Amino acid sequence: MRMYRSGNPTLQVFEKPRWDELDPASTATREISRTMTLRGTVIASAVLVAICAISAILSWQAITVGLFSMHLSPMLVLFGGMLGGLGVGLVISFAPKTAPYLSPVYAVLEGGLIAAFSLIIAERWLGGAKDPAALGTIFQAVVLTFTIAAGMLIAYGTGLIRGGKVFTAVAMTGGLGLMLYVVVLWIGNGIFGANIPNLYASASPIGIGFTAVCLVLASMFLVLDFRIIDEGVRRGAPKYMEWYGAFSLLVTLVWIYMEVLRLLAKMRSND
Repeated sequence: MRMYRSGNPTLQVFEKPRWDELDPASTATREISRTMTLRGTVIASAVLVAICAISAILSWQAITVGLFSMHLSPMLVLFGGMLGGLGVGLVISFAPKTAPYLSPVYAVLEGGLIAAFSLIIAERWLGGAKDPAALGTIFQAVVLTFTIAAGMLIAYGTGLIRGGKVFTAVAMTGGLGLMLYVVVLWIGNGIFGANIPNLYASASPIGIGFTAVCLVLASMFLVLDFRIIDEGVRRGAPKYMEWYGAFSLLVTLVWIYMEVLRLLAKMRSND
């Protein structure tokens, strides 16, 4: 579809589509270059995951041994990544056209978040960040995260899980329920001192079960991400939606990693 044509006939000779339009194949190629593709989404996803991983490694070094003469506080990095990622994520969600520019920023912030989160989990439940067993557990969480992602992708691709209306309703209801629980915890315990059980931090059997449910829910959202990407490609969504799809995947992958690490740490603490 032509977005703009000059009103001056003498200037139309400079408009490239003048000659391309004679060739249907070139027109199709031009339209594909403007729309979302699976290959482009995969590349964007790989770029964001790589940026997030590099940011996590550098943040871990900055917290534990110092980097460029800096020793960062894990809580500072945690809340910086959390609040900064939330802000950037909201902008991308409400303005998807910003995804190609802001998604890498989000990946950097999330890298800092997962590094600080991993360190805090290691100190609380895994015997400290310098314990080889703790590093092994963190590595296991990374491997399991991508294993879960690959398994859900295979399940979606083979039609075993399609993410229909019931599936979507369950996932969205569960997600809203978790958000409500977090708000109640912050307000009830933080402001009113209500002493509401914090199942996120509890290593009791109920706390472990809660984390397992959170992991299942996060995995369900991964299927919703696959469906969004699939529908975007089939419907010829704009090119910037490749980065939006990659951003959505990164959000869910980070969530899955955090739940996997929390679950492994809780189970180990009860050994």
